Amino acid sequence: MQKADHSGHRSRMREKYLKNGLDAFAPHEILELMLYYAVPYKNTNEIAKALVDRFGTLAGVLDAPIDSLVDAGLTENQAVYLKLFPDVTRIYYRAKYETDEGPLDFECLPDHILRRYIGFTSQERVMLILLDVKGKEVFSGFISEGSFAATKLSVRSIVRLAMNYGATTAILAHNHPSGVALPSKDDILTTNYLRKSLALVDVDLIDHFIVANGECVSLAQSGMMEELTD
Repeated sequence: MQKADHSGHRSRMREKYLKNGLDAFAPHEILELMLYYAVPYKNTNEIAKALVDRFGTLAGVLDAPIDSLVDAGLTENQAVYLKLFPDVTRIYYRAKYETDEGPLDFECLPDHILRRYIGFTSQERVMLILLDVKGKEVFSGFISEGSFAATKLSVRSIVRLAMNYGATTAILAHNHPSGVALPSKDDILTTNYLRKSLALVDVDLIDHFIVANGECVSLAQSGMMEELTD
């Protein structure tokens, strides 16, 4: 049986993109266009519609685990291809907006943190930012995966990082895969434990951000850091 020829439609879609950009596309059409480069000789419009229907949004498709995308009908290679997009976006933002010059801009800190969590939705990840006496970022990275409360077990490594980088200030962040950006009781207790431990080496833990569903909630701005003091 001869395969359907979708080359004309694909050419028109590419021309539409080149002329108008992605703003002129519906979410499933953006996904359809993306899939051209991973799914040859098939009607990716129908595939894209099915994926958006299943996962709710374009972001939902790109955030879905690889095994869920395979269960939805993609091959593993096609699923890996889609997972590249949020990861590339995260690296792009870091390369474009993060520099080593000057002190950290605290007004932009929530956006800075949200960009670092692009594509990370299925598992908790804890991020630590360390600043020197001038407020310059000397370390920024993910220090653990899994429950934030488990970070209590690795407090020595956190303190060691702060000492090795000569930090005077620390900022924490971790995400809630549940989609609710509110700290739990364990989050607050663990933050208190880490704050006291860092204070022993003269490092001030000034904030802890909870990331979920595009939100970045500051414990300091919400007054919860004040609750941590004795």
